[in-house]
Amino acid sequence: MSVLRLRTENRIVDQCLAAPERARYGGGMTEFDRGTNGTKFVLLHNRAHSLQAVRLEKGNLYTFSGKCYNMKLFLLLMSRPVGPCRDSIVHDGCLAWIRIGKGSESESESVAVVFNASDGRLIHGGETIAKQGCWSLLKGGIVAEFSGLVEILLMGRAKGVEIWVDNVSLQPFTSKQWRSHQEKSIHKVRKKKLSFTVTYANKTAVDGALISILQTESGFPLGCGMNHKILTSEGYRKWFASRFKVTSFTNEMKWYSTEKVRGDENYTVADAMMRFAKRNGISVRGHNVFWDNRRMQPKWIKDLGPAELKKAVTRRLNSVVSKYAGQLTGWDVMNENLHFHFFEDKLGKNASYVLYSMAYHLDPNTTLFMNEYNTIENSKDHTATALNYKKKLEKILSFPGNKGLKAGIGLQGHFGAARPNIVYMRSALDILGTMGLPIWLTEVDVRKGPNQAEYLEDILREAYSHPAVKGIIIFGGPKVSGFDVMTLADSEFKTTRIGEVVDKLIKEWKFGRKQVRTDGRGWCEVSLFHGDYEVNVYHPLTKLSASISFKVAEDMENSTVFVQFDV
Repeated sequence: MSVLRLRTENRIVDQCLAAPERARYGGGMTEFDRGTNGTKFVLLHNRAHSLQAVRLEKGNLYTFSGKCYNMKLFLLLMSRPVGPCRDSIVHDGCLAWIRIGKGSESESESVAVVFNASDGRLIHGGETIAKQGCWSLLKGGIVAEFSGLVEILLMGRAKGVEIWVDNVSLQPFTSKQWRSHQEKSIHKVRKKKLSFTVTYANKTAVDGALISILQTESGFPLGCGMNHKILTSEGYRKWFASRFKVTSFTNEMKWYSTEKVRGDENYTVADAMMRFAKRNGISVRGHNVFWDNRRMQPKWIKDLGPAELKKAVTRRLNSVVSKYAGQLTGWDVMNENLHFHFFEDKLGKNASYVLYSMAYHLDPNTTLFMNEYNTIENSKDHTATALNYKKKLEKILSFPGNKGLKAGIGLQGHFGAARPNIVYMRSALDILGTMGLPIWLTEVDVRKGPNQAEYLEDILREAYSHPAVKGIIIFGGPKVSGFDVMTLADSEFKTTRIGEVVDKLIKEWKFGRKQVRTDGRGWCEVSLFHGDYEVNVYHPLTKLSASISFKVAEDMENSTVFVQFDV
């Protein structure tokens, strides 16, 4: 298996093709690499059809793939959804090609892959929307928590669906192989190879020049949540400022915090936190303008009629967005409006689209985010799957007046205490990555458990290695902050075990300081993380020196730094 390579590709994730691609890895552990391009297929007759039984090894990561087309599958409408993520093509784990026949009642149907363990457990692995007339890709997979046999099931929710399935592949990867792929991806997407050329004023090459390189600021925003307790704790302020350059306030910008009484707006706490952030060079994500959950509204809002609510909503949006316009790296305009629909129920089905449009015109240069939970962390939640998320965001962007809106994808990332399915996580990121928009993990935490630190590291590495992810906010802090899910430092600000993981990755994903030497051509090469750098060049014999500053960016074109000694 040493020659196998994992692929993180967006090319075919959300396309429906005239002919399916061949199964990856020659079918891997499955027997469905037919290379038939749809001329042969597996006929599904029951609501849950077993493709094959395979043996899993504990600790391995399994990616599934294949193709499906025009087969009769009579699926009874289940009382409970069984698939891992409705309306979603899922990760580089399971992969299959799916198509429904022309005789189906609908033009598209949800088809899921589920791993049926010998003890009766159904382990959700992925889901796609199968369509008529073309082949859809089903991606998915699992991280094996046990060794033993499982059946690969294809399951659906609709009645009388004609489905073809072909070119299925299930491939195992060890955790070491998976980590190797992450490291290769990090090197590719988070670094850039730069060459230095050092010359004298007459263009003669400087042999043996010492180049001391120091990264002063990371180019990747890895930040942490912050709350009002930072205003009263010097220790909290020092702890935070020494580690993080980006943050989201937990509650202090929310409507229920800034307007507890109707008409009485108070931004005192949020403004004080903004001043602290600015003094310390910390960027702030705006969280949030609105929250679509009825329980999370100011108390006085809930009983307003449509006309009065519209006035209040307009006043809120004009107030908070205008106040912080141009000062934030992004705004969560509507929080959790896949799971909830308070404003849609009160103001009409287009309410959230209108609010994004209004925010855009008030602050056109700030990235406006959707922000949802369970899109990457819970394959059983069918409401906020990657495809549902994508559809919602596409509707926002296509709404009249929203042309040019700078949109972002916010994924909260509240993981449970069980081992995270990072195979599923990768597939969701792949799907959303096809939009070409910045993805941020906005509220990452892991519930307490014996493996909390290990699981957090797995999640952060998976996110950081994905090319579509442009920022991460961890939801944790020192004990004094009150973050009780993830406490990163104790009451004396000594780093906890989970805090050590965060500090380790901050250090690992920063270049730090390094010295290199030019050769006889006055040349040397080094791979640098994206970010800001200060460079000192010194020749030990001539005692000549020079200093420069520069930024290494993802879109940087010039990969050569020229340094000239002036005598």
